[in-house]
Amino acid sequence: MKKILFIAALTFSAFTFATETEPVKTQAVKADTEVSGGKVTVINDTDSKVSLHTGSGSVSLNPNGGKTSFSCDTGKKVKADGDVIFTNTSDFCGETVKLSDYL
Repeated sequence: MKKILFIAALTFSAFTFATETEPVKTQAVKADTEVSGGKVTVINDTDSKVSLHTGSGSVSLNPNGGKTSFSCDTGKKVKADGDVIFTNTSDFCGETVKLSDYL
């Protein structure tokens, strides 16, 4: 009886250690928006504080010089105080945008 239990345990452990897991294959996923490179800088050159939403976060820009920058993803809508002021295009990449031109 001990021999049978020993052989059964040995066989079970052999199967347990002999099994091999298959490696996980990964695949790159393409983003929905085209990234043209660089950043867009927005400067508040107005006399009032402006709340700006860039699609990736919100920031409050102080009057007369407050600025922020965000990645240049084309198609991203930029909102000031809840209203869309412009939609990012590749023309904005690497540029500084003055809010007074859009408010």
